[in-house]
Amino acid sequence: MQIRFNALDYKADDSFETSEYEYDGSLEAGWKIRRNGADYLTLGPGYKLLKTKFCGVCSTDIDRRFLPHPLPQIIGHELVAESVEENPKKQYVVEINDTFEARGNKETDVFCTVGLPTHSPERRVLGIDRLPGGFGSYILAPQNAAIEAEGISEKVAVLMEPFAAALQAILASPPKEGDHVAVLGPRRLGSLVLAALKAHRQFQKINFRITAITRHDHLIELSKKMGADDVVDLRNTDVGSLRRSFDIVYDTTSTVSGFESAIGFSKRELHLKTTNGQAMGGLSHLTELVVDELSILPATLENLSFHWPRENRKNETVFLFSSVADKWKKLISPDIKVFEGSAYEGEAILLSDAFADRLPRFDLVIAGTSEEVGLAIRPNPKSETSLVRPRSAILADTSSESGWQNDSKLLKEFFQEGKVIRTSRCGDFHYALKLLKENPDVASALETNMISHMFPAKDLESAYAKAKDPSSVKVVVSFP
Repeated sequence: MQIRFNALDYKADDSFETSEYEYDGSLEAGWKIRRNGADYLTLGPGYKLLKTKFCGVCSTDIDRRFLPHPLPQIIGHELVAESVEENPKKQYVVEINDTFEARGNKETDVFCTVGLPTHSPERRVLGIDRLPGGFGSYILAPQNAAIEAEGISEKVAVLMEPFAAALQAILASPPKEGDHVAVLGPRRLGSLVLAALKAHRQFQKINFRITAITRHDHLIELSKKMGADDVVDLRNTDVGSLRRSFDIVYDTTSTVSGFESAIGFSKRELHLKTTNGQAMGGLSHLTELVVDELSILPATLENLSFHWPRENRKNETVFLFSSVADKWKKLISPDIKVFEGSAYEGEAILLSDAFADRLPRFDLVIAGTSEEVGLAIRPNPKSETSLVRPRSAILADTSSESGWQNDSKLLKEFFQEGKVIRTSRCGDFHYALKLLKENPDVASALETNMISHMFPAKDLESAYAKAKDPSSVKVVVSFP
């Protein structure tokens, strides 16, 4: 099949330009993508051609130019699409990760083998990394990532990707019975986190209290509609009175001040859901921390056993930065293989024969300074590779006075009190769909309250500008 259409490409200077695209191929044979007459991307088998119906504008779209992926590109990844060749036509939502598993390939890699297919270095990401996204008239969706979305409205379906991502935060940092949790910054993503918390509470029948923290009138009302039991208005609240008030704080602000407030507000855990690429609290590479779904925990013997909820594995390797090596290699069980050195030496070890037949990441890293935490996340500025495996943890040893100074003093106190930082990224669409179908009041709240503005595809640039306006919540683009 051959499809031609014009689309607005997003450029590195935060502007758009019109380009002509051509898709030529099939699900079975693969596809050639041409852009303005030149070869753009070659895809193997396993991609389903879909026609875009709606696509939401995400904070990632707004900050797309700051991500380390090539531009220009058709962006947009929160979409509802319909089949082109099926009769009758079906409605789909699309998971954004283009992986071996998503394409249905028999060939896989070690990331798939250990249950981390969405973290494979070979993956592309719909509308973010190379694979053309939902602000074009057509997309090529990995066949297993295209999920039928019958039985829910289009206005709910277009929110499926961010709702699943919000739900992933709750699965990674689940409230306990009797907890009091807070969502800091209940706008686009924050409102969906509120809805996900409410749905999780109803589905799991766990009793916990949900508070939204904001400073905007329209978000106060929205928070109540999306699931908050109460709302704190920072404009008339003594911030000091909120210190250590919430068992878990889900920070969706993408700001340095929000992150620092969340550190102070949390009693047990801070879940960092989104960042803006800046160093915060003396830590660098926090965006990459979220991308890899890593955690930062106090360095304790108990935390050497850390793994994600629902995971069933044991940590077998740990890397010690030289600053803490002498202390920790005496304490770690002989069951765990210990490596030590600088970030550069850690990279070399992962490329050595010691990791020839396993995931080329350490199960854990112990760092003695805030700088080393950043190096554990991204040791090499020329590579998007971490020292630690996705969904695992960096353990922060705060015993060094010199390693946690200035901006990182807040974090030093945070970790010394036994608190943790968790992160999460994309979510499970199947579980999200199940939760929404079984909690129709939550689905109704999404449909009624979340979409603040709709624009036709021809007005994408206006939609993009409106999404930057703090008065908007979710801006959606529609296609004929």
